Amino acid sequence: MAYEKKIPVDLDCPLRLTMSLIESKWKSCILDELRNGEPQRPCEIHKSLPEAAPRVLDIQLKEMVEDGLVEKTIYPELPPHSEYRITDLGLSLIPIIDQMLSWGTAHLDLFERKYGNRRDR
Repeated sequence: MAYEKKIPVDLDCPLRLTMSLIESKWKSCILDELRNGEPQRPCEIHKSLPEAAPRVLDIQLKEMVEDGLVEKTIYPELPPHSEYRITDLGLSLIPIIDQMLSWGTAHLDLFERKYGNRRDR
């Protein structure tokens, strides 16, 4: 059973519409991992984001396929396997992700004050 939002998306607000596609914790990270256009198997995505639960990544990948941000190819061989690839729609979000990365880098001191300097650990 898919998760249904309790509050409907506001179709009059472009910011909320955009956020509805990438608002979960790992979707931006998944797009960033797929940005080069090379297909990746689910296990590769899981390895690149080890702090994320595999089940959560699988759910978010499924939602991203439904939203058209990534495409899934299933290979009907034994054993069967699948791959994910970013779509043109997903690629159109990369400049936003790049801006988020730049902002995070420029304001690293804010995060170090909030969370402590974890790079030393």
